[in-house]
Amino acid sequence: MVQEYITREAPDIEARKLGLIDTAKALTEQGYTLPDFQQAQFSLPQQLAFANALQGIGAYQPFLQQATAATQQGQNLLAGIAQAPTAAQIASYSNPFQQQVIDATMAELDKAGAQASGQLAGQAVQGGVFGGSRYGVQQAELSKNLQDARAQALATLNQQNYQQALQGAQNQLERQRLAGLGIGALGAQFGQLGAQAQSLGAQDVNQLLGIGGLQQQFAQQGLDLARQNQLQQILQPYQQLGFYGDILQGAPSSAQQINIAQSPGGVSPLQAGIGTGIGALSGLAGLRKLGVL
Repeated sequence: MVQEYITREAPDIEARKLGLIDTAKALTEQGYTLPDFQQAQFSLPQQLAFANALQGIGAYQPFLQQATAATQQGQNLLAGIAQAPTAAQIASYSNPFQQQVIDATMAELDKAGAQASGQLAGQAVQGGVFGGSRYGVQQAELSKNLQDARAQALATLNQQNYQQALQGAQNQLERQRLAGLGIGALGAQFGQLGAQAQSLGAQDVNQLLGIGGLQQQFAQQGLDLARQNQLQQILQPYQQLGFYGDILQGAPSSAQQINIAQSPGGVSPLQAGIGTGIGALSGLAGLRKLGVL
């Protein structure tokens, strides 16, 4: 007679492990699709920042052009006063009625000279020396004095006119100098305004980028959390299956040995039936414990 021993798990444990394997096989065949990663779109402040940054490029150009034009104009004005007033500039401020003043003054001097000559002649007649040498000397001296007075008056009038014209030209050059300096300073201010406009625009862009970055970061965190939640739902059956498998793996051993005796001539129908019945009863007991039957 041949003795055969079969070692196997207890029917209920074996049934649970087989069920675990079937479940794992079904999940594996079913498969799963991982959720895609998503990137948060640019927020409204970021979009405004991009638009403002593009619009702000070259915003200083108009100010720079105005500054350049003002500086050039100021330099032109200053270049015109580098030297003393020219004759043409002085003449432009001369009294337009100068000749009339001269003519009137000469007429008055001639009138005064004629009166003095008449008085001299009258005195000579009364003294009985009219036509004499003494009268002639006095008359010549009177005529010389009249000519000197005319020359002195003419020189004085011309000098006064020149001084007034020179002062007017110098005043104009001073006004031109001050205007040149003022326009040049205005050009510098235009340049500063352009730099300030560019700088303030950049600050606005940076603030919008900072605010928009926070909003985009918050939106990205929301997308990442949503993906983690989806992934957790997808992997939950696999986690539970692994947890269940760990428990079965750590369960204490409950192996059974089945002794099957066989005669040399083979197993009799009765013995085969008994063996089959024992196996069936063991399997049915395990299925009942699992609640299958």
